Amino acid sequence: MITDVESKFKALSDKTRLALLQEISCCKELCVSDLQDKFQISQSKLSYHLKLLVEAGILIRCERGTWCYYQVDEKEVKRILSPNIYREIIKNSESE
Repeated sequence: MITDVESKFKALSDKTRLALLQEISCCKELCVSDLQDKFQISQSKLSYHLKLLVEAGILIRCERGTWCYYQVDEKEVKRILSPNIYREIIKNSESE
């Protein structure tokens, strides 16, 4: 249980991963190339950040053909974040 919680907070402890979470939430679903265009970081570094978020259960990875799309697991994010933090990270991105 502690390890599970630790991995979630580790995944959320990086500003790049928080920005990815916010961007994916705003668009509902994005693929790596969409995120690369937005964040201007290498594909390998982007994949590393996404992998941590997926392993922590914060993002859902959906494969369609040769493409992988990422979605926020809203239920899990709501479970681990306070309502105020959830609104700041997720809901504020929807109003932008």
